Amino acid sequence: MNGFSGETHLIRSLKFDGGPPRGLKFEFCPVKFSQRNAFSLVYALSLTILPLVFSSSLGYWVVTHEAEIEEFTPVQWNGIYALSALTMAFALTPTTLVALMSGYFLGWASTGPVVLAYSLASLIGYEVARRLDGGKLLTWLEQNHRARQVMARLRQREFSVIFLARLSPVLPFAVTNVLFSVSGTSRRNFLVAGLLGMLPRTMLSIWAGSQTNTIRRLLEHPNEATGGQWALLGLILVSLGGLSYVLRRAWR
Repeated sequence: MNGFSGETHLIRSLKFDGGPPRGLKFEFCPVKFSQRNAFSLVYALSLTILPLVFSSSLGYWVVTHEAEIEEFTPVQWNGIYALSALTMAFALTPTTLVALMSGYFLGWASTGPVVLAYSLASLIGYEVARRLDGGKLLTWLEQNHRARQVMARLRQREFSVIFLARLSPVLPFAVTNVLFSVSGTSRRNFLVAGLLGMLPRTMLSIWAGSQTNTIRRLLEHPNEATGGQWALLGLILVSLGGLSYVLRRAWR
């Protein structure tokens, strides 16, 4: 039995209610936490870096092949959306970039394929993170009485938390997939609330793409369309304000 399993066995064997017994102290140790969850942490960190590299290359390719892309057939577009589900799941392409370019080339007709690709990307990201983590992070959190209380309260508002997190364009899509997965959220709530939260910013991005005259200008100024910046700011404020309220109530 490794050290982690031994500690878990010790906690379970104590069988205490209402918090840890006197004399038994739980402390957060960043070093131990990093060691026990190293793979999940590295995976989540990589998901914040990869979009910067890959999306720049993709943007250049799209600009130089715009005429060819405009001639794509429906079958080719279906293949692109199937591929984008994988690239979004692993943070190779930002979800906003996919929606912007879809709006530019296909207009509102791209709404269905984009939403379907988003949902598939969410499911892939959720399942991959769950299998990679193996429940280690959740088990570690539940050893701490205070963390266990906060997690229980957040689960009561799970749907709202997921919806608000997805609503914000500033919270990385692939990273939130990992966080919700390893924290033990319900798959059904994750998919349904996530889809509803993604819809407003998806519609905004598709509309912004459809309003732009050139793909280069779209990539350089994605929120230039009239009212786009204000709508984006509104989504961010609602999302972060709502999350702040929910988290404060869970921490009481």
